[in-house]
Amino acid sequence: MEEMKKAKAPGYEKSPGRRHFWLRRVHSLMGLVFGGYIAVHLTVNATGLAPRDYQMNVDKIHSLEPMLWLIELTAIFIPLLFHALYGFYITWAGVKFNTTKYNYGGNVRYTLQRWTAMFLLAFLAFHIGTLHKWGLAGVSQVIEKVHPTPDDAAKADAINHLSAWAASWGGLFNGHNQAFQSTVSGVHYFWDASHAWSFGNWVFMIFYLVGIWCAVFHFANGLWTSAIAWGLTITARAQRRWGHFCLGFGIVLLIIGTTAWCAFTIAPAANGSLSRWDDVTHTLPDEDEALEQDQPAGVKAGMENVATAPAANAPAAANPAGNSP
Repeated sequence: MEEMKKAKAPGYEKSPGRRHFWLRRVHSLMGLVFGGYIAVHLTVNATGLAPRDYQMNVDKIHSLEPMLWLIELTAIFIPLLFHALYGFYITWAGVKFNTTKYNYGGNVRYTLQRWTAMFLLAFLAFHIGTLHKWGLAGVSQVIEKVHPTPDDAAKADAINHLSAWAASWGGLFNGHNQAFQSTVSGVHYFWDASHAWSFGNWVFMIFYLVGIWCAVFHFANGLWTSAIAWGLTITARAQRRWGHFCLGFGIVLLIIGTTAWCAFTIAPAANGSLSRWDDVTHTLPDEDEALEQDQPAGVKAGMENVATAPAANAPAAANPAGNSP
């Protein structure tokens, strides 16, 4: 017993050092940036209960082109990549905090923060891979540029088959007048497009729901720990008050996220024929119409003249039905 009392309390398995002091704060900041995006993303998706409103919100986001790619890179992918990689380092490389000094609730939150991170990474890989243009669709485009598919299908190799597979399962989201319909197809009808309530579709719908809940918990709990990491809540009283705020924020975001999930899965609008929403979500000109509107007036007039002028070698009009040639 005496030896146990004299034993030094466990701390870091590795001394984190000064570098970790700053990297831990950058890690926390990147998590807050990406978490802020998650909150906005879920809020926008919750408007999917009204398909036209959701389409108009998507239109507003896409109106940020041609700078949208830069916004996504700096607000989504770079923060996510840094936060995930350094999170792996903290968890697996030996830089581990001593959780024995925390109460039971603190240990549970710490454990859940790590497990939700693992599940969330798998969920984000799937979500981005299947719906985003930089996911599997982007992989297919890169492969096609480096290793194009031959015209003769018999000459296609394994890499070409990989490209075709990535193209068929990726890029499912179409924001141009089809934001609602394509999201429902990629979430509710992902596995079986002909049977809405098939077992496979249910598996992926539940996967989405758990992914959303993990994202909400990870962000809300991360808000609480980030205040400690930045030295903003030093006293137990301050940490308790901030914890109450984070709990309330998490509950609100959980309701919003679950609403977003319902909008694309079990809501009446997400079931039945999705083509019935085509007129409702048609908020922008079709791509060919938009291209024509961008043409100068002279070019438009020339195109109209070409379209209406009879071809010199055009064949005579077909005989009416019932008249033999």
